[in-house]
Amino acid sequence: MTGARVAIVLGGDPTARSRATAELLRDAGGTALVLTGDPGAVDPRLDTTDDGPVEVRADDATARLEAYRSGAVDPHDEVLAALATGSDAPLASVLGWEYARRAAAAGVWDAVVVELDGDLAAVRRIAAAGELAAFVESLWPAHVRFASMAAGDRADTRIREAHRLSLLAAEVSEFLAGPVEVLVVGSAPGRTAALAALARGAVTPAVAPDGRGGYRVEYPVPGPSTTPPSVDGDGLRWEHDGFRTVLPLPAMMSRCTFVASHFDPEAGTLIADFVPDPDLWPPNLVPSGSANRSG
Repeated sequence: MTGARVAIVLGGDPTARSRATAELLRDAGGTALVLTGDPGAVDPRLDTTDDGPVEVRADDATARLEAYRSGAVDPHDEVLAALATGSDAPLASVLGWEYARRAAAAGVWDAVVVELDGDLAAVRRIAAAGELAAFVESLWPAHVRFASMAAGDRADTRIREAHRLSLLAAEVSEFLAGPVEVLVVGSAPGRTAALAALARGAVTPAVAPDGRGGYRVEYPVPGPSTTPPSVDGDGLRWEHDGFRTVLPLPAMMSRCTFVASHFDPEAGTLIADFVPDPDLWPPNLVPSGSANRSG
């Protein structure tokens, strides 16, 4: 839970974003912190003087990356160095969200606003926590990390850092999936807002029996996937127009086999079909012939 109202304003140009931020804050009143990559484009209607209620801070990804590396177990580790390269890298975005999360929980401001440049680029920044978590999991799965961490200070240096990154990504993911408002200023606001909801992990799938012994899992999505969806760990990997995310699967689907998926343009949903895995279900709960649908 956060102590302040949190809003993300994305898309459009700096002037349009600052105008939207001003309207949002003037309606709400109270004190606010604005985190932006364009601190010079603040709307003049906001009082940002020393005694004013609004404070504006520059979004300095480079400084955050340097600060994180300085506190690392091994600041010169080559993997960490690669992750910390580029202000648009997933780690830089995650550190930005962690800054916003801590600001919201500090109890200093009534509202925290994060302004993001671009439409798809902004959505990718929102999805960075999931991307970072997936990277860590692919190289150092959870069971490897926890087994190593049992050794305490004697644990492998790189795995200790991977564990730190995993915890950071998890905290940011939980923060973004919470009560965060998204205001799209740019073009195609409906599509961008839908992608942002997926990136935040704020979409809950609907699950229902398909009438043939299997299950249908439905997600609201803005369009068809550009590549066939596939199961990735505990989620369903989905890609659209260069944006990739892993949609969370209900826990029950871990005991099922993914069969196929399709996009329903009328409902605006991705429909994924699953059948019970006979090896993971009691025989009396597996309808006859359903397992054959998995191929």
